Amino acid sequence: MARLDTDLTAAARIRDAALREFAARGVSGTSIRDVARAARVSPGLVQHHFRSKAGLRRAVEEFVTRRAMEALGDLHPEASAAETTTQIAGKISAFIRENPGAFAYIGRSLLEGDAAGVALFERLLDLARAQIDRFRDAGLLRADLDLDWTVLHVVLIDVGAYLLESGLVRYLGEPLRSGRGLERMERATAALFLKGIFRQDDERAPARTKTRGRPTGARQSRARRRSTRTE
Repeated sequence: MARLDTDLTAAARIRDAALREFAARGVSGTSIRDVARAARVSPGLVQHHFRSKAGLRRAVEEFVTRRAMEALGDLHPEASAAETTTQIAGKISAFIRENPGAFAYIGRSLLEGDAAGVALFERLLDLARAQIDRFRDAGLLRADLDLDWTVLHVVLIDVGAYLLESGLVRYLGEPLRSGRGLERMERATAALFLKGIFRQDDERAPARTKTRGRPTGARQSRARRRSTRTE
């Protein structure tokens, strides 16, 4: 059931309004008055609860990080690689679907590239690293895997999709965050981590031989017949 604004405390309403405004305008482009207007409270009440815009941003980041940990932290590394990959993809899609404001804030914060944005990115990496380490300890990962880049790939694929969302929508022809769009991204990402993109040696189709230049076989016979008819 959707949560109504009237069900939230004043501090929570202000925090959620700040989350939306920061995601839409950027932190530097959002004032305490903007947040107060969006939350339908006075600027003084915003300062009463959070003292400053910096305090308000810290509250937003703690909220976003907590929601991400709640959404992504409960995985089962004892499952098979396929099951684990499906779990991850499903949980990321669910997080995006259920927390569009938080996901938008993450993208905007990373684009701004300030100290707080970098700190948030590091928190996401720490969360991903904890999961990757659990999978390694459970024996699910290849021994030669570069764990640092594996963690980066997990975060970049999903966060990067939002950062490039407007271009992706035009390329794919459908909204990225629609049910179908998320399901498609989920399947493709799971397949990429499970299978890669290249065929295994025993799955490769025989290479086709290019026949430019001197004709051979059937083409050579046809060429001879054409030559005979023109003599």
